[in-house]
Amino acid sequence: MNKKIGKIIIIIIVILLSIIGIMYLIDLDRMKNGEKVVFSTWGAKYAPSELNILNENDIKSNTSNNENYQKYSKTIGNTKIELNIPNEWQYEEVAKDEENDSYKYALKLYKNNENQYAMLYFYNNTFGVCGTGRTAKNITLNNGEEATIGYYDGNKNWSDISFYKMRQYIAVMNYGLIDTDADEAIELIKTINITNEQKEQ
Repeated sequence: MNKKIGKIIIIIIVILLSIIGIMYLIDLDRMKNGEKVVFSTWGAKYAPSELNILNENDIKSNTSNNENYQKYSKTIGNTKIELNIPNEWQYEEVAKDEENDSYKYALKLYKNNENQYAMLYFYNNTFGVCGTGRTAKNITLNNGEEATIGYYDGNKNWSDISFYKMRQYIAVMNYGLIDTDADEAIELIKTINITNEQKEQ
């Protein structure tokens, strides 16, 4: 009986020593590469290089951002449209309606209900609105450009967002988004970036 207990104790000690040895080797390798240790410095005088700490932080930051949204990009003619679409939101490109030739391209954006959505249009002609009962306010996009949000008849939920200073042919229309969803859609649209591919080349 005592021999069995002794064997068990020896096996446990061997396992523990093996685990500690693996931990030590992992940290030793990271210290050699100037990286932050995982478990301990094991009594050694060591500090990870600032460059590696910054790189690790950048990787974490990028991973976090990529987990929160998906990057969307579309080129129509020589105009490139980019958006950061949160993972909670859905999107789909809408085929051009042969009976309605007012736009070249449309992107549907919705969250909880696909019947309540925002539609980003690339129109064939300059986007225009009716001024009756309309109020407007300017917002600053994430890229520093300016957009205009339109409201009608005192409604707190927006009706349209236009980008006259960037592209007069592009606008976003609200089809039933209200309250929090409408506000989130504005934040989504703030990430828009419109560039001229021809100019960049």
